[in-house]
Amino acid sequence: MSENLTVIPRVESRAPNKNTIEWEIPDKVLATLMLIIRVGYMLLVKVKKQKKHWWNKSWKSFSTRAADPATAVLMGLDFLKKHGYTIDHNSIKFGEKIGDPEYFKKMGM
Repeated sequence: MSENLTVIPRVESRAPNKNTIEWEIPDKVLATLMLIIRVGYMLLVKVKKQKKHWWNKSWKSFSTRAADPATAVLMGLDFLKKHGYTIDHNSIKFGEKIGDPEYFKKMGM
């Protein structure tokens, strides 16, 4: 494990209802925290890796879900650290809402 972790900057959410927080370094790593109704918070991570053989996949992926966003992010940070990355913690604001409140009202939440 590397001591010098590369910080992944936050990017604008590409989801139609803005229910994600995303960090990305194009063609290297992508991390997405999303709120899924009836499931909870889910973190998806994709890291590009060096292929040893033509039949190997070029992306390593990880996903986890939890009842609260902090738990989901902490589990994903372990995976990112193994590959030399971390997310920009300063990019998340305390009390920040994930998603459009009007959308969740329509869904009964």
